[in-house]
Amino acid sequence: MKKLAVIILVLVVGISAFAQRQGGGFGGFGRGPGNSPCLVPGTRRSWQEDTAAPRNIDRTGFIYARIRYNVQPYWRGDIPWHHDYPDGDAMLPDSLDRLTTVKTSAESYQIVDIDSKELFKYPFAYMSEVGYLDLRPSDVKNLREYLDRGGFLLVDDFRGNELDNSEMENFIVQLQKLYPGRSFTPIPPSHPIFHIFFDIDSTKLEAPYMMGNSGPVQFLGLIDDKNRLQIMVDFNYDISEYWQALDIGQCSIHESGAAVQLGINYVVYAMTH
Repeated sequence: MKKLAVIILVLVVGISAFAQRQGGGFGGFGRGPGNSPCLVPGTRRSWQEDTAAPRNIDRTGFIYARIRYNVQPYWRGDIPWHHDYPDGDAMLPDSLDRLTTVKTSAESYQIVDIDSKELFKYPFAYMSEVGYLDLRPSDVKNLREYLDRGGFLLVDDFRGNELDNSEMENFIVQLQKLYPGRSFTPIPPSHPIFHIFFDIDSTKLEAPYMMGNSGPVQFLGLIDDKNRLQIMVDFNYDISEYWQALDIGQCSIHESGAAVQLGINYVVYAMTH
């Protein structure tokens, strides 16, 4: 039944009202699964809604929280923390609503500042492009407290390989500000997070596109002394790109469906651990 539900999801969402505000296109340096283009340009150029102002939404159920953070001064270009916003953000709660009994909707997403106490209202948070993250002292204090009190952080959409691993190197530097002496560990395919709702073979997941600094897909995590995943790291993957592209058929249906399943697993794990 779960596999059938995912097939139905893909068919329904493919013709749903999630119309992209700008047309898709291929703007990357490499091809995705099946040698097909799988990179959708940003959909909101004006950034008019890219603020942490509370949105007028139903707040009695699950809300997807995207963290707005400070960016390294050497960054140039589109602001990295909002990549795939808001279409990827809408797709996850919409899928969660369709495929589980969790109360939520396609409108249930919110930008949250990394140093704000508002963050504690959201047990599940997402952060993109952490290769350009710059944690300030107030950010460190707030985010550490959030994680220590049971918050779950999904980190996504950054890359590295043997020739250029600068994005991961920066993220490790930021982690040391947060938790000196701690490090990320590989999350094996047998980990409950890949099986808690859907059974997913993490070794078969493919990146939606390849860039000059792309390497093999890896799933890493920061685990506390109670064996709870506090931070889940999608390295050389971009789960939100699949969510964003699903509505317009830009990416492989198989890989996009798997990304939806994986996102639901992340949420279910976060809400039960």
